[in-house]
Amino acid sequence: MYIFSEEETKNYSSFTPILKWWLIFCVTLISFFSASYFFSLHLHLWESDATKISFIILTVFVFSSAWVGKITYDGQGNQNVGWFIAESLLGLGMIGTVTGFLLMLGSAFENIDVSNTETLQNALTQMALGMSTALYTTLIGLICSLILKIQLVNYETSYDYDS
Repeated sequence: MYIFSEEETKNYSSFTPILKWWLIFCVTLISFFSASYFFSLHLHLWESDATKISFIILTVFVFSSAWVGKITYDGQGNQNVGWFIAESLLGLGMIGTVTGFLLMLGSAFENIDVSNTETLQNALTQMALGMSTALYTTLIGLICSLILKIQLVNYETSYDYDS
């Protein structure tokens, strides 16, 4: 059985942060693409999110995850920007929530005639679209923010920087 020398152990341990980041990133991408393929999540999200804020959140998440990977690989960088982006993803999710509720309550009751079932069905359809926008943007914002924060914690604990 081969035992690594102390110098060899230090060399291999320097790859640990980037390997952890790569694992988190790959599991995230595989999970998203699996859900998209098997459950048509991307199509359902496109139809259900009237504002398309969920796709903005996902785009920002992918690029910021790649940026965290770069600073993890380099071993240096200001992770405070990453924490700001993670909080911004939450904020975008909340903006989508408020927008969805405004869509749900703002236009759903404009042309209701209680004696006409067609106008009631249209009102319920509008309310469902607003509610799905609110819930999907919140969910996407929370999940993306959480995964980005996990990546940032990996970076911070690996290099133990205060900057």
